[in-house]
Amino acid sequence: MENILPWVFLFIGLLGRVFIPWLSVRQQDPENAKWSWKYVWPQLLSFAILFLLLPLLISDLEAVSDIPFQAAWLLGWGAGDVGRKTYKALIEED
Repeated sequence: MENILPWVFLFIGLLGRVFIPWLSVRQQDPENAKWSWKYVWPQLLSFAILFLLLPLLISDLEAVSDIPFQAAWLLGWGAGDVGRKTYKALIEED
């Protein structure tokens, strides 16, 4: 069970990156904070890319199970953040 917890925290980090900013906006302006999947798919895509590239970056994926929970959470948050920043940069180019 303890080997699974870092993976769970990695996913919780991604969910936090998706929902915490939206909840913050919703708290400030509940009527205009509409949920839209267009803000979520880039973060999910970057998370999927992370899972595809992780075996190339780390030769032993069992090592991910040994990282601290905070590092796993930050990895999930960072993967979602990279996707969001990339999406914003691509939108600004248009």
